[in-house]
Amino acid sequence: MDLHLTSEQALLRDSAAKFAAAAGAKVARASRGRGLAPARLREAGALGWLGMLVPAAADGAGLGLTELALVLEQAGRTLVCEPIGLAAIAAAALAQGHAPHPMLPRLMRGDALVVPALQETAHDLPMLLTRADGDDRAPRLTGRKLSVCADGADGFLVSAESRDGTALYYVARGASGVSLATTPSVDGRGLATLTLDGAPADLVPARQSSRGAVAALTDLALIALSAELLGVMEGAQEMTFAYLRLRKQFGKPIGSFQALQHKAVDIYIKTETTRSLIYQVAAANDPYRIDPALAVAVKAKASENALAVTQACIQLHGAIGFTDEHDVGLYLKRAMLLSSLCGNAAAQRRRYAELADSGA
Repeated sequence: MDLHLTSEQALLRDSAAKFAAAAGAKVARASRGRGLAPARLREAGALGWLGMLVPAAADGAGLGLTELALVLEQAGRTLVCEPIGLAAIAAAALAQGHAPHPMLPRLMRGDALVVPALQETAHDLPMLLTRADGDDRAPRLTGRKLSVCADGADGFLVSAESRDGTALYYVARGASGVSLATTPSVDGRGLATLTLDGAPADLVPARQSSRGAVAALTDLALIALSAELLGVMEGAQEMTFAYLRLRKQFGKPIGSFQALQHKAVDIYIKTETTRSLIYQVAAANDPYRIDPALAVAVKAKASENALAVTQACIQLHGAIGFTDEHDVGLYLKRAMLLSSLCGNAAAQRRRYAELADSGA
């Protein structure tokens, strides 16, 4: 798919590629188990990416989903470890309402990190057991959230059921009643279980144009994860196609063999169809009011194709691709992590069917 970008979008993509070029597989391998790099998060903030979805009235860039996808595609391509997408969508959520949350300026500068905590089961998102007690001025949350990217996080955006329905709350990491149990993910990053026991929180109001703060953040998360998965697919594809041109058997590059060419075409088609869907949805939706069915469809497509592409890339590398020392395996591990967050492909297809039945 050929993207027709404005000059500003092209500059944004190029600056993101330059930022991401300083990462790469070697940095991702060295970062396993060490957490994020605060300096790189601050650099992303200085470039304006963490506030790209924040309206100009709240000192943000006021950009859209296409710009977000351009940045995250480059981040996925070189396995950037910093959660730029999660921070950007958290900033968008904190900018809602009549007055932005006090954490917003620090988050946009990269001096603090706030991440969503929405998932309560291993495979699906809609189930919500976390409860908010008290009134909106002094709510307290009780519940548990899974698969939270808590490395370096200063706070969390937590979905909960209140007496007025589903609502979004900000919870500080150091607040009373907050505990974290972290386990390493498949790619070396830590994923935490966030337990809340009467933890004090701040209500995050919904933007007037959105269906609700939780729904808006959920849809944004699906788009952001999908854009990063696209970049992962591209990075694995580039590495594999270069290997097919370089590696020789029987005096010929293995890329000249028809069976491997067919496999390479399958990889290319999966990558391009994912790109087409992501950017079509990004161009047609406002960040604060995304069609939920389209967000779910994008995440289902990206999750399924990213796993298929990265697995095929390992196979095309032959025996060396199955060793931990080869960098192509890092792309599969990142795809496994991102595809599972907020629900894998199967969970998204179930949710799509539910949305279709309800007419949403």
